[in-house]
Amino acid sequence: MKSLKILLFVFLAVALLLAACGGPVTTAQPAQPAAPEAPAQPAAPEAPAIDPNAPVMGGTVIVGTSQEPTSLSPLLASATIDDSISAFFSEGLVGFDASGTYIPVLAEALPTVSADGLTLNYKIKPGLKFSNGDPVACADVQFTKDAITSDLSGASTTGYKDITSIECPDDLTVVVKMAKVFAPYLNLFTYIIPRAAGDLATMDKWEYNRAPIGTGPWIVQEWQAGDHITLVKNPNYREAGKPYLDSVIIKILPSREVGMQLLGTGEITTLWDLTEADFPTLAKMEGVTYAGAYYGSGENELLVFNLADPKVDAPADPAQAPHPVLYDLKVRQAIQYAIDKQAIVDTLLYGNVKVGTTILPTGTFACPQPETEFNLDKAKALLDEAGWKPGADGIREKNGVRMSLKISTTTGNQLREQTEQVLVEMLKAAGIELVIDNVPSDVLFAGWDANGMRKHGKYDILLYTTGPGNDPDSGLFANYHSARIPVKENDGAGNNFSRYINADVDKAIDEASATTDIAKRKELYCQAATQINQDIPRVFLYERLLINGYRANLQNFKVSSSFVDFTIDSQNWWLKP
Repeated sequence: MKSLKILLFVFLAVALLLAACGGPVTTAQPAQPAAPEAPAQPAAPEAPAIDPNAPVMGGTVIVGTSQEPTSLSPLLASATIDDSISAFFSEGLVGFDASGTYIPVLAEALPTVSADGLTLNYKIKPGLKFSNGDPVACADVQFTKDAITSDLSGASTTGYKDITSIECPDDLTVVVKMAKVFAPYLNLFTYIIPRAAGDLATMDKWEYNRAPIGTGPWIVQEWQAGDHITLVKNPNYREAGKPYLDSVIIKILPSREVGMQLLGTGEITTLWDLTEADFPTLAKMEGVTYAGAYYGSGENELLVFNLADPKVDAPADPAQAPHPVLYDLKVRQAIQYAIDKQAIVDTLLYGNVKVGTTILPTGTFACPQPETEFNLDKAKALLDEAGWKPGADGIREKNGVRMSLKISTTTGNQLREQTEQVLVEMLKAAGIELVIDNVPSDVLFAGWDANGMRKHGKYDILLYTTGPGNDPDSGLFANYHSARIPVKENDGAGNNFSRYINADVDKAIDEASATTDIAKRKELYCQAATQINQDIPRVFLYERLLINGYRANLQNFKVSSSFVDFTIDSQNWWLKP
């Protein structure tokens, strides 16, 4: 552990040095001689008072991000940045406000539900148009359901697969018939895909994927890969006089650290996805502030274990092709015992976050779990029991296999790179070799057809952030249900990248989605969360804060705990002179 202590000491020393640095020194200017008194002038008529908080029209906001979207279609989104950027254009019958509360958007009100829970009724607001001028109609809702459940879609089909029909008594009335009760029904139709998007048989080749047709405040004027995406006003946006800005530019940056420099100089207006380690630097930036959703998102920075052999392409059952190291529960338990989560939080994140313990840390369905123990002796004992014995260099071996694992995350993320370095030292102390093998975000988060490493299971351990979403159903189903293992037969749908299978977890998730009893749903989700903690397909390192830095003259900028993140209410952004 000596090298680990040295590494942690270096990180701490750098942190203290940064915190100690003061702001720029200002030099006093010599006093200027008083100007001669001007002759009295007749009083001018009093000008009308100007409200300093009244929105100013015009201007451009530049959004910096170290990740580039893979697609702007909600049907093909595979990363958080995809969903965040697509929210500039795409809206649904239902959406969220900044607190994550469900609100009607294109619908006049939240849907009414029949007494048996099997029929949902929506009323579309009259006069709505897509950015291409087509009216928004019930037929677009039908098309959205068909698109989501089509073969080429990568979107979650939770709830949609249980829709037996969508009836359109008129263009503005939507009647959704369900085969069974779907408790999180408000998660349905949070985006609408217009019929003009294209033929479902060619969804992966739609022009819509790079230039969406939507009802949101913006449309794509240009997407220059690797550099920027330029957005301009949607001429058919439903709120008169909005958006206030002329344009928004999404600037693709090589790293968050470059983004911090540009934010400080004012070359960008806001920077997406800051980390808890950036607070000291933000505090020293003149004219910069930040917005965040604190512990409301349920997001965890975590390690994702691959339970299947990465040499086998997309197996449906890891038992048929087990990972030579990670399939063994004792090994996964040992890795968790060997990780000092609190040391990571204290040293790299200045103690600003909570140690990760559960898939459901916050909200109505929160299911607290005990903190995992850091115990190197237990880690070593478990590895001994599993037959992994130390080799000549201290790294364990079994049946001629070296206990060497690759860990991958997105390049250009300094905090994650530092976390990896610390994890390398922590696991080395237990006799596990961890090799850092990072890739660009568009590789890590690539979809099925692009041979994505997550989708096809071409990895050992991944490091990134994810969470359960506004309602646990979609997050738990997508990430932990055996039906959502990406395989050829389902065209890579689902985010169960660990290829984790537990019948009890499947049953709890399925039963929870079929009851409207909140207490019963919470009990079932907690059963699933507890079992997941016992099986350890993932290790929760720490709870994430959603943070975006921005120039103080940007008004009405918010960060939401819902999936729309920082793009929420962008029609209300304006720049103070």
